[in-house]
Amino acid sequence: MNVKREADLVKRNTRYEIRNEVSMKRALFSLASALLFCAAQAHATTIAVFTFDQLCEKAEAIYHVRYVDRRSAWDDAHRTIYTTTTLRVLDPVKGEAREISLRLPGGTVNDTTLTVPDFPVFHGNDEMVIFLTGRDGAGYPWPVGMGQGIYPVVRDAAGLAKIALQPSVNPSPLAKPAVGKPTPETIPLKDFLNVIRTRVGQKAPARSGASGVQ
Repeated sequence: MNVKREADLVKRNTRYEIRNEVSMKRALFSLASALLFCAAQAHATTIAVFTFDQLCEKAEAIYHVRYVDRRSAWDDAHRTIYTTTTLRVLDPVKGEAREISLRLPGGTVNDTTLTVPDFPVFHGNDEMVIFLTGRDGAGYPWPVGMGQGIYPVVRDAAGLAKIALQPSVNPSPLAKPAVGKPTPETIPLKDFLNVIRTRVGQKAPARSGASGVQ
């Protein structure tokens, strides 16, 4: 075998090895994603359905918050993408904090996206009342009951903040309406926070000047 043929063979083998390495990395990520998906699905099927009182009881902290930013990154083992979301506390209903961070699986890094069904994704301008668990092994809290513990805040034409109840997701703090009457879809934010404070035995903080709750 002459030198030229040897060089061509080395090039072909190198390209083959590179392709194999790229394919292997993609296969490993796909496998890791599939395993995480299965784990997430299993987790989702074991999430208990809570009443509103149970949410209040189980939550280590409850805050009225607004989205600040988020960042996604691989874990140290480069197997799973996690997104860390920062939320600014507007009103500490239960617990004390000015800012909180959540770290949940899923997100996009460069051209790779990992989507985990039923896990919340936060966006700019999001405002909510969130019920949180204690910190996990990595030092981050999770929403209690996942979506059950996240109540979106919306504003009407007059700028009044209201809680938008998500049907079949959020347990309602309201008594069941009389037969024939529709279930309210929104609750004034101030009333909602007062209901929570009543359930958890907290008093509204005395504040002067501007407040985060409008």
